[in-house]
Amino acid sequence: MNRDTQRKIVFVSTMNMASWGGSEVLWSDAASRLLKSGQAVSASVCRWRERAPQLSRLIQEGMHLNERWFPTVQIRPRLFRGILTPVIRRASRAAFTRWISGQRPDVICISHGSVAEDLSLIKECSRSGYPYVVLVHANADWMWPNDLRGQEFVDLYGNARRVYFVSEGNRVLLETQLGIEFTNAEVVRNPFNVRRDAAPPWPAAPDPVRLACVGRLEPMAKGQDLLLRVLAREPWRSRSLTVSFFGKGESEEGLRRLASRLKLDGRVQFCGHINDIESVWATHHALVLPSRFEGIPITTVEAMHCGRPVIVTDVAGNSEIVQDGVTGFIAEAATERHLDAALERAWEQRHNWETMGKAAAKAIRELVPADPAADFAQKLMAAASEGHSTR
Repeated sequence: MNRDTQRKIVFVSTMNMASWGGSEVLWSDAASRLLKSGQAVSASVCRWRERAPQLSRLIQEGMHLNERWFPTVQIRPRLFRGILTPVIRRASRAAFTRWISGQRPDVICISHGSVAEDLSLIKECSRSGYPYVVLVHANADWMWPNDLRGQEFVDLYGNARRVYFVSEGNRVLLETQLGIEFTNAEVVRNPFNVRRDAAPPWPAAPDPVRLACVGRLEPMAKGQDLLLRVLAREPWRSRSLTVSFFGKGESEEGLRRLASRLKLDGRVQFCGHINDIESVWATHHALVLPSRFEGIPITTVEAMHCGRPVIVTDVAGNSEIVQDGVTGFIAEAATERHLDAALERAWEQRHNWETMGKAAAKAIRELVPADPAADFAQKLMAAASEGHSTR
């Protein structure tokens, strides 16, 4: 590649809750596309005891990786966190600032897991003097910022070359929370982990009705506790229905205990993480995902690609891709009562689910591009080419 056309793209992930998650897919897939096209790519992520295999693959493809220290991950036991946390944070921030300065990027892409996360990394990128964009993955009403933090958002997001949201709902909510309108905002879509032409056959056995809840086991975000409590009610307890939970997370044992306390043994099962998502939909009739907050769930997009109706809550961008009563069912809010009502409507129409799944498969292919990561990589190249840093 001609050095005059090569660009240096730096990715910064703010993820500090786990070594990997749905918020990491878009930037990492875009990084892979950029590397394969001959661009120079670096990334900064939180250091974990076990590096995510996706990062190892990017290193093999030629990406330079910077791993930051983060107190809640590195300090054991917790007794010492109060003493050592400020020291580690200052040292980590100084090291990150030196690293960014040494990269001399054409553009920095900051993957912001949610608007509730720390803004310090965005501040350091802004102070560096290099152009940056922000990729926002999730927002919720309870993440409403106070005036001090709100002004930080106005300044930091306003100074970004672009602010990308994975759903229109998240953009509208943040503009409402800040009382402004972004002039540099744009909606992008997340990649998905099934084939574009995926078409697993409809499960042969209609009884019992088998629902799959696919997502990390984190009730604060994904609301699995709401689903368990609804299943413990009548008439659900007496109906021929099972739920399979696919995913891992730090709340798995608590959810297992809750399921046992509610006497749901045999009605629900915890299946762990699975790589072959299409195989899930070969044996399950519909997705249920009672999220408390989201961007647009990748698992919803995948289920619809596989021709399955979805039962979701009306948070973030779900209503942008799901048409209630046509391609799925939308609970008006993430509460037991509203989820129960949506499930009841779905149950009454269960004999139409296969037809609804076909409508979902058609709709999602019209709403989500075939290769969102490639599209995002092109946007980053355009942002990097708008002008070089003065440093």
